[in-house]
Amino acid sequence: MTTAQTQKLTFDNFLEKCPEKGIYEFVNGEIIEVRATRNHDDVANFLLFSFNDEIRRLNQNLVVTNTAVIKTLRKDGLEQGINPDVSVIDRTIWRSNRSDYNAL
Repeated sequence: MTTAQTQKLTFDNFLEKCPEKGIYEFVNGEIIEVRATRNHDDVANFLLFSFNDEIRRLNQNLVVTNTAVIKTLRKDGLEQGINPDVSVIDRTIWRSNRSDYNAL
């Protein structure tokens, strides 16, 4: 009997295959769905709106989003992708490639 090994995805594969609906992260070469409680979402939304209000008030060149996927590297060099509840990103970087996926 042989054991079939599944091919691990790359970060670029993850961006191509990640479902549009829901929140997903890229962990150890696999797409993982992330779910939050309503209390968690309430806090995240409060922060998102508060940051956005302050950025507008101060006229800063920043974007607040909950859709960005941040590419990270583990110590062993394996690519990961996290989806923070709230991200504050330089607007120039965010808009540098409008047709790109939400990954940074």
